[in-house]
Amino acid sequence: MGFEFLLPAILAMTVFAHVRMSGTGLGTAGPVQYILHWLYAVAEPLILRIVDRLITSTGITGSASGRALLKSIAVMSHYFPHGVVLTTSAAERFMRFIETAEGPGGARIAVGPCVCQRALDRWHGLSCKDIVVLYGADIYHHLNIGYRIIDSGEASRILRECRDAGFVHSLDFCMQSGKWTFVVCNCDRDICVLYRTWRHTGKFLYPGPEIAVFNPGKCMGEPACGLCIDRCLFGAISSTGSQPAYDPSKCMGCGLCVGTCRGRARSMAARDVFLHARILPANLFLGRSTATDDRPTATKNAGGSK
Repeated sequence: MGFEFLLPAILAMTVFAHVRMSGTGLGTAGPVQYILHWLYAVAEPLILRIVDRLITSTGITGSASGRALLKSIAVMSHYFPHGVVLTTSAAERFMRFIETAEGPGGARIAVGPCVCQRALDRWHGLSCKDIVVLYGADIYHHLNIGYRIIDSGEASRILRECRDAGFVHSLDFCMQSGKWTFVVCNCDRDICVLYRTWRHTGKFLYPGPEIAVFNPGKCMGEPACGLCIDRCLFGAISSTGSQPAYDPSKCMGCGLCVGTCRGRARSMAARDVFLHARILPANLFLGRSTATDDRPTATKNAGGSK
């Protein structure tokens, strides 16, 4: 990235207003936050290549000491981007919220080439699926790397295409703060660095505000269906040879299994305890105004096992 991008960044930082999350509303992103994240965006491809090199090295992932090193690096990366997993409906609801909520000016939603595919030069399937939001939309759009401003309707279309392709939506933020929310990544199992790092370390991705509920009585069984087993990227569903086994403790709340299930044996419910509500309040995604409304939760839903 050359110096020709520095002047536009400084002008964007000092002249234009930029919007960020502020609790359950929107506020103004200050110049310090904007320029720090701009610097991260410039360095992001290099960071992703370094992480990819680490997690593809058998000398690291194939030894106990190497895996311990990866986990140590993950812990030290606490303030780098982490993501909360969302269903498609939750991600769409968030897009509508940030488009219509009152707040400062500036871009709200933009889309561009998958940052992992671009950094690693590995292109597969859908590529224009990196949905940057709020002040992140300004940053990535101003970097002139293929991003364009879109509305929530187009964002919803992209989210549904990604869901149908088996990608997981991850709403990412830095600094362990909702104020630094900046992108919805649509993660695949083969290229996405965030997801593959989670596979090795259990870090960087958090369970979302929803969880799958399984009704065994409606399940058609593996011989007749069994599609949910491969559809689940997080190992919450496993094969038994007859009826898939479901471990709710591993469910991250992506909802991919629900649309796959031919017997309609799976549904989504509000998670009893959303551990990251202090960062991203659950009502932004669940469409409720209070925590005590009548929306089904995992414990309220008695139609099957959690």
